[in-house]
Amino acid sequence: MKPIKIAFFIALMLLYACGVDQLNNPIGSTEVPKQVTVKEVVNISGASIIYYDRPNDANLQYVKAVWTTDDGIEYNQTASFYTDSVVVDGFGSEGSFKVKLYSVSHGQTFSAPVEVTVNPLRPPYLMAYDNLQINPTFMGIRVTTENETGAKLAFRTFKQDLVTNEWVEVGTHYTVAPSVEYFNREHEPDIDQNFRVQIRDKWGHWSPPKDVVCAPWFEMQLPKNLFKEVALCNLDGDGSYVPDQTGYALPSNFWGHKMHSWSGSNVQFTRLFDGVVGSSSECYHTKPLAPFPHHFTIDLGDAYNLSRFILWPRNDPSNQFRGGHPQIIQVYGATYTGSNPSELVDDIYDTNAWLNLGLFYLSRADGSFDPYPGTNDRTAEDNLIIQNGHEMTMKSLDQPVRYVRVQIIKTFATSVHAGSTQIGEISFFGSR
Repeated sequence: MKPIKIAFFIALMLLYACGVDQLNNPIGSTEVPKQVTVKEVVNISGASIIYYDRPNDANLQYVKAVWTTDDGIEYNQTASFYTDSVVVDGFGSEGSFKVKLYSVSHGQTFSAPVEVTVNPLRPPYLMAYDNLQINPTFMGIRVTTENETGAKLAFRTFKQDLVTNEWVEVGTHYTVAPSVEYFNREHEPDIDQNFRVQIRDKWGHWSPPKDVVCAPWFEMQLPKNLFKEVALCNLDGDGSYVPDQTGYALPSNFWGHKMHSWSGSNVQFTRLFDGVVGSSSECYHTKPLAPFPHHFTIDLGDAYNLSRFILWPRNDPSNQFRGGHPQIIQVYGATYTGSNPSELVDDIYDTNAWLNLGLFYLSRADGSFDPYPGTNDRTAEDNLIIQNGHEMTMKSLDQPVRYVRVQIIKTFATSVHAGSTQIGEISFFGSR
């Protein structure tokens, strides 16, 4: 038998001789390790950080903290030998709490506890509750607050049934964003209704309910069968001039870019408002490498006081919070409301001709703008945005608008100078 095989056989026999029981037991000294010395306690929102000096004891493997929160639940947290602090959290209120710190040996022997008192500050879910605002908006309510610590919070929204007076849950909003804003819609307009919001943290603590009586404002989704493309142009103003796009050197204010195409594609301007959200091929997709900003202009078919819009990115994993997914856009509305697009002034910077309806940042669910490195890295919250679209509320100007011009300033592409704009669908809302 070859020497290598013999050595391997002997190793197996020795391992078997140790016995299964010994394999499952900790290996190391069972001598009681020395205790840590607490240096400082830093109290933060809903938690505390305990700093300590480690003992000069080679037998110390880690430090274990054990504590009980105000709702009677015992938690524990371990800290490696290589760190000098441990975080204790999960507290539902301010107060004083006892924490026991154990030194643990390699053989899993515990020292006597070192007891320390912590005084966590007001927890994040209650801080968010303190600043919670509920106001009427189009067809529903607008909920805002601050989440300064970036804690993971859930906002449950309820409405009181007008007949039974029971509170019925009508939506839940999850966020870790430092600035919270969400809308709950599809409610009766112009009628006083009772709404309620409660906030829950990841530990299961609930804030008190906050109630408000308000009447949502009326709005309608604009009928897309009236929408048309408007081909403005810097030179003639009637869309008859189309500059040479060789090398993609276009005027910065040009009305649009040539559409990208590939085998079997359905890429065209009208895909912006064809009602199809879930297709990756039926979309608006400009040619790659076209210089930013990109523009497109839509004739809404009638004049409306615009309230908001929803934009869905192209339903393609390789361009969801990546690539051609719009990130920063500006929306303008024309003061001209007649039926002849040739009478439009082709200069969005002319404040007499175009109204600034808002600058919008289409962020990820956590409020960040970092593109995902891979196609399957999105969070569940980001997938909800892909499904439901980016919802943006426009400036309330109380002035009818028939022509809307969208300027795409930046996408999630890694360079602002390269890429294409890829949009699955856009919907506008407002009232006459």
